Amino acid sequence: SQNSLEFAPGPIAYYAAGITGAACVIVAGWTTANPTIYRAGLAVQAILPNSKTWKVTLIVGLVTTTAACFPALVMRLLDFVALYGLLLMPMGAIILIDFYLLPKLGLKSELAEKTGQKINWAAAGTWILTLAACLFLNFSFGVEIFFLGLPGWFVAVALYIGLSFLLQPSTQLKPDLS
Repeated sequence: SQNSLEFAPGPIAYYAAGITGAACVIVAGWTTANPTIYRAGLAVQAILPNSKTWKVTLIVGLVTTTAACFPALVMRLLDFVALYGLLLMPMGAIILIDFYLLPKLGLKSELAEKTGQKINWAAAGTWILTLAACLFLNFSFGVEIFFLGLPGWFVAVALYIGLSFLLQPSTQLKPDLS
């Protein structure tokens, strides 16, 4: 180890196995990233439907490979992805609970649609309060943003169920005309 504090896989593999080790790390990273690159290519192709899949995937692969050459950029990207995931996390919990659990609890799912409201206030409140709880955990206890998703998800579940119980009896359901 030569008393090195280097933790990047490329240099470690190079020190241990030479150029073959470094090549193995590159190939391993590339093959691991292939499904993600393909999915990203399909997402871009959904925006540009007349383009060929292989061309879009190649361009996405080249862009991501180029970006990977700049570790500082990639580390900032990870922070952005963590924040984006944290912002979306309460909605995943809300959708799951609204679809599967609320009917079993005697509550209506898709309440805003069934009552003609523009906003599901239980969902909006859950989203805001969950993010506030995650912010509190981050500032008060130093929980990193990467780890806030799991406790935040459980907070969102509890809040959505509680707010649904609180707000549903006060809403008037519009008659089912089907």
